[in-house]
Amino acid sequence: MSRTLSALLLAVLFCGLIATVPARASVTLLIPSQPGIEPAALPASDGKADDRNDGKKNRQATASSPAPAATAEKKDKAGMTEEANDAQRDAAPAADATPEAAKAAADGATAAETSVPEAEPSAPSIAQEVDVLMTRMDPFRHLAEEMTMPQLFAVLRFDEHTLPKDGVMQPERVDLLGDVEEAQYLDKKAWGANVALDKPGLYQFIIETRPWWNEAAQRYDQHYVKSFLPVYGVEVGWEYPAGLPVEIVPLSRPFGLSNPCLFSGRVLAHGKPSAGTLVRAQRINLENCPVPSRWHEDVTVRTNERGEFALVLNRPGWWCCTAIMDGTPLKGHDGDPRPLQIGSSVWVYVDAADGQRPAQPQPAKKKNK
Repeated sequence: MSRTLSALLLAVLFCGLIATVPARASVTLLIPSQPGIEPAALPASDGKADDRNDGKKNRQATASSPAPAATAEKKDKAGMTEEANDAQRDAAPAADATPEAAKAAADGATAAETSVPEAEPSAPSIAQEVDVLMTRMDPFRHLAEEMTMPQLFAVLRFDEHTLPKDGVMQPERVDLLGDVEEAQYLDKKAWGANVALDKPGLYQFIIETRPWWNEAAQRYDQHYVKSFLPVYGVEVGWEYPAGLPVEIVPLSRPFGLSNPCLFSGRVLAHGKPSAGTLVRAQRINLENCPVPSRWHEDVTVRTNERGEFALVLNRPGWWCCTAIMDGTPLKGHDGDPRPLQIGSSVWVYVDAADGQRPAQPQPAKKKNK
């Protein structure tokens, strides 16, 4: 009897310890269907076609060249014509060479020599597209959660022609919330959009979720999220803010990474560095790999006085780096203010060191209408 009672007490104590372990907050997934888009490679040439083309050009040039006798005859005629022209110029009245005429001739020559400024080159048109997946999930356990439609989805495009205004870069921006469609991801309600890419550039995808009630934590949560897509080799623009109220601005390039790699960034809150902010990095654990403890499920750091942080991403795949901070309380259903936790995330992709690209999250399934 005593053994049974002791075992029961231990079980209750163990369950109590488990209950006190706080659950990790979910993150909002925002990833393109591929980490980058490059132009199609041209087929390699064997050199024979080039030789044939060179030979053809040489034959055409030889055929179009005049015979030596004809050339000499043309030169004699040209010389005689030039001598006649010189004689006519010498016989012209000297009154033509007045100062006014000389000045007019000089002005005309100057105007003719003035070069017309060239138009600024524009980005060439391309015909590409990418699917973007949006959902809420627990990355380590690879579990999705129901998500309401975001209240903002926009695409920014940077390139070498992007200019600043009042010290802030002005990329091309397109709001595409109207293109977002309901979908299913891991059997949960999700959202997706097909984005047309008509120019090379560095694309930033950004979303702002609607605040939702977190029953387990008894608070509201809201996420600001962005990800990157380099298209046709353009990498200008990842270092610039997207203009979100709270965001992570990378200090190291957020693409073209191989594991293990160091990723660093700066947390901004309303445009100013956020010191002492908790930053957590989590990887989508597609393989369901076990870990020794719950502390191995993520990598956690805090920002310095300049809002900067750095952490090591040690495995390939999609990683979500999230800065967590308190927001302005929101009014609850009962009319009383309730806490608001803000999560600002940036998604980065890490390739395997051996060059092999790991499995990707399965695409969202469009909801049948």
